[in-house]
Amino acid sequence: MTSPAPLTALGRTVTFVDGTTAQLRYSLGAIALLEQRYGGIDGVLGIFEKLDGGGRSGVVIGPMLELIGAGLTGSGGFVPHFTERVSTVREETPDGRKTSRDVREVTAVRYVRASDRRELGDLLDFSNFEQLTDAMTQAFAEAFPQGEEAAPAGPYTDVELTVPDTFRGTSSTTSAPSPSAAQTPPSGT
Repeated sequence: MTSPAPLTALGRTVTFVDGTTAQLRYSLGAIALLEQRYGGIDGVLGIFEKLDGGGRSGVVIGPMLELIGAGLTGSGGFVPHFTERVSTVREETPDGRKTSRDVREVTAVRYVRASDRRELGDLLDFSNFEQLTDAMTQAFAEAFPQGEEAAPAGPYTDVELTVPDTFRGTSSTTSAPSPSAAQTPPSGT
């Protein structure tokens, strides 16, 4: 049976440079926010794998701030602020008409604490990189229930199937249709 503990977990505590703390918890809203940003759960997991690999090479700080920020929305008191780029796409249809439409692309997400408007990036200390990645990983793992126990391997050979008499059914016959089921002639002719 699935344990309800991951669904009610409070997440992990994150300490900021000003001495305050907040709970890092990945609610469904936080996960949906990350999915929209990274194109699905596989993209989100790819960022986690990159951070868990221990590498500090490449682009890791921006995605790390976005992962932490999403986990701090809601009960953590942070609000996302999106930076978008709008570009106009002009196309010509096969019949010769010209159309244009605006395409919005999120280029960055900044997380701001609602109580004092301070940005998340200013509240975190890079020297705590390992603790932050551990807290993110553990909080993200808490967000997903572990599920049922694994099924035993191999074929089931000792299963006996009994069908109750109520499911067996009874025999029946089909009778001729009643006169009320016969078609009626159209009216008004």
